[in-house]
Amino acid sequence: MAKLIVFDKDGTLMQLGSVIVKLADDLINEFSSRSDIHVPKSEIKDAFGIVDDQLDKLMQSNSAKTIVEKLRFLPNGDQMADWTLGQMEHLSTDNEVDDIEIIEGAAETLKQLKEAGYTLAIVSADDTESMDLFVDKFNIRQYFDLIVTSDNSEHQKPRKELMDEILTRVNISREDTVMIGDTEMDVMLGRNGEVAQVIGVLTGSGNRQDLRHADLILDSVADIQIDKIK
Repeated sequence: MAKLIVFDKDGTLMQLGSVIVKLADDLINEFSSRSDIHVPKSEIKDAFGIVDDQLDKLMQSNSAKTIVEKLRFLPNGDQMADWTLGQMEHLSTDNEVDDIEIIEGAAETLKQLKEAGYTLAIVSADDTESMDLFVDKFNIRQYFDLIVTSDNSEHQKPRKELMDEILTRVNISREDTVMIGDTEMDVMLGRNGEVAQVIGVLTGSGNRQDLRHADLILDSVADIQIDKIK
């Protein structure tokens, strides 16, 4: 019977969001698998912010706003224009916490597993600041016995040393550990770490082909059943 469950964050517990974010996540995983260079996920996301900056400029441009203002000539157009301008303002505002969403049913699953006596850990290539935004927004910090991020560990996915560090810090054996994630990198981390079971979920950037080496593939963490955990 497993004692420790290690969760990935992005795409497993947290929604990836836009296509740009999913592309960035895939790039980060590919970069990590091809190199031993330790680059926090937040830094690569910042690089993708260049794209967001261009979108911001488009949304804030006078030409875009002029087009929207023409809505006012339509019946009830003032309300339509005000709503559209408000949406444009939201899209062009760098308010990361507003854009963070949790996978449906994830919080309930964590609560159930914790109450069942499991030790829970979360590991991410994101930095502590990004992790804090997520776990605190949805009040799930209480469920985790260990939180591992790019700036509190010198190891990265999918290296065995990262899993070894996690197991050492919670003092639980690999034979009593389950790894859950949405990408090939998460599956590789579990395999390299020689844990008892690797579970893939389809809520992130990975598909069934990417997760083919997992022991079990689920649609979501919300579908985890305790009797299916080894």
